[in-house]
Order: sequence, then C-alpha cells, then structure tokens
Amino acid sequence: MEALSGGRHVAQASACRVETRLDPCRVDRRAPRRVSARHARVRAPLALAGLALAAALCAPALLAAAAPQAQAAAAEPGIRDLLQRYSAALESLDANAVKKVQPSIPADNLAKAFKDMRELKVAIDAVRVLSIDGTTARVSCRVTQALTPKAGSKQTSAVTRVMRLRREADSWVIDAFER
Repeated sequence: MEALSGGRHVAQASACRVETRLDPCRVDRRAPRRVSARHARVRAPLALAGLALAAALCAPALLAAAAPQAQAAAAEPGIRDLLQRYSAALESLDANAVKKVQPSIPADNLAKAFKDMRELKVAIDAVRVLSIDGTTARVSCRVTQALTPKAGSKQTSAVTRVMRLRREADSWVIDAFER
C-alpha cells in the first residue's frame, strides 16, 4: 500500500518489507522463496481455506470407512459364538448339530464320516472379519483338527479357512467355505 505524503508516494514499511518465508502454496519446498509479508498474509488464509475445504470433503469418506469397522466390531461376538458352536458340534460327532450351524452341509455324508471316528478335537483361532455387509460376512480363521479314527493313528491338521457367513434371525450360520 502506498500513501501520499507531500505529493510523492511513500511505501509503507509493512508492504515493502521482504522476509524469507516458505510460501504455503508452493509445491517445491526444497529451497525457501522470498515472499513479501503482504503476500504471505494474503496467501496463508487461502491455504488454510483450501485445507478446510479438503477436510470437509474427506470427512464423509473417513466416516464411511469407519462404519464397516464398527459393524465388524459389533458382529464379532456373534461370529465368535458361531465358531464356538461349530467347533463343539464337530467335536460331538453329531451331524445334525453341525447342520444347525452349517445348513448347507450334506448331513448324511457327514454322519458316515463321523461313524469312522473315535474322537475329533477342533480349535479355531486367529479369527479376522474380512468384510461384513449387514447380513453377510467373510471371516478368515485357523482351524486345527486332531482326528482319532476308530482304526489307525491320530491325525492332526491346521489350515487357514475363509468362511462366508450369513445372519439368520439373531445368530450367524456358515453359508460356505471358500477355497
């Protein structure tokens, strides 16, 4: 800004003072750029307004990303309960009990397999909810089985499985296993 003083223009001190500051709007920040104090006062609010606009635009996306995590956390106790019921049903060697938690399984084939077993111990751990969408979910877990057949020696296996689950009434059931 200039002021008139006795017929000649005199620059005010604040407008012509030059300082070394980083320009908030400059992309290349390797070397400082000389910016006048006036220029810095004008551009800093613009940069802040830009940040505020970016935050306002990103907020719905951040909330949307947090929603599935909250949904997974809310569903996790029910999913863990399902996996406990599944483990107990397998250990009981009762095909009908397994059919209650995994309705799609052919109970006749499972009953035939159970007849050849003396004992089955099942442990399910490392449970991770991969995705959840209202009434369906995908869950990864490690299933360790120790099978003792009526004839032969004990066999132990541990595999990581991905299960597709669906919600029925107030509990979860196993819809299918992914390969």
